[in-house]
Amino acid sequence: MKFSAIILAALISVPTVANNLSERLEPIGSMNKYASAEYNDIWGYTDSEGREYALLGVKNGTSIIEITNAPDIREIDFIPSNRSIWKDIKTYGHYAYIVNESGGGMQILDLSGLPERVELANTYTGFSTSHNLFIDVERGILFAEGNHAQPVRVFTLEDPINPVQVSSLGVECHDIMGQDNLLYVSEGGHGTIGVFDYTDPANPQLVKRFGIPRSGYVHNAWLTEDGNTLMTTEETPGKTMKIWDVSDLENVRLLSEYLAPSQLAHNTHIKGNYAYISHYGSGLRIVDISNPEQPTEVAYHTKTDANPNGFVSAWGAFPFFDSGKVLISDIEDGLFIYNFPTE
Repeated sequence: MKFSAIILAALISVPTVANNLSERLEPIGSMNKYASAEYNDIWGYTDSEGREYALLGVKNGTSIIEITNAPDIREIDFIPSNRSIWKDIKTYGHYAYIVNESGGGMQILDLSGLPERVELANTYTGFSTSHNLFIDVERGILFAEGNHAQPVRVFTLEDPINPVQVSSLGVECHDIMGQDNLLYVSEGGHGTIGVFDYTDPANPQLVKRFGIPRSGYVHNAWLTEDGNTLMTTEETPGKTMKIWDVSDLENVRLLSEYLAPSQLAHNTHIKGNYAYISHYGSGLRIVDISNPEQPTEVAYHTKTDANPNGFVSAWGAFPFFDSGKVLISDIEDGLFIYNFPTE
């Protein structure tokens, strides 16, 4: 895709980061039990009785923490894993799927014993390592970032503890997100987003590949619930997060950009009208994207006003609890829990 200098210079809105907005974001709990090991990604889980849990990635395992009555929180269990700086966690039904980049395959945790216990139900060893996962929970399809031969592996979860690979797709990539049978693949050093139709997961098809102008490392992407707007991150200092109109894949348009003071964004997740961004040294940033051409930062929380540069502080975010709780995993200091009222 070609972008004109006029579009980039004149039509793209880059908002100024606002100050003193932390009052809208209420810190309600934290836990730092494994500071000597350090932390990585995070996901959330709600059991059949409405109890809420943080699934916190630690370099040497996964900590399962009940947060229902935060700030009264407690670790329920810890499941060891291979030691790895990088880890990803997703859930399907009452199972959690965990991958890392140092080996050992994909752990499958049975969460049905909560709030008393968690058990390792199985370890899938059809692959050894993966950097990221995505699960289409409506269809029971798991996507695991892969290697040179199989950049994205596609699995059916018809039997949740025994995944079966049915295909692979794409080019070398970093992260994956799917919705309405379209998979958006952040293709890392290629500088592109690949869009694949997985209506037939055994035979996924490339629909569109579009380029990021003057790209850094294309890191992750997340869609709005209506599927019309995509937000992308580039894990390269100084590279803005970008908001795209993808309502017509034959005419993808860059609408606006955003970047917090640390100048290095990690991941974005979107719930409703808000993007929840784990922004390394700038901590958690919440951006109103109801008007995607004019994104507005509405809340933030950092450990320090300094906004340190580099790969520090906020790694992952999880905003999808019905209660409005928002989780952040912090590389040095573990779990932070916030309340963010959207009304």
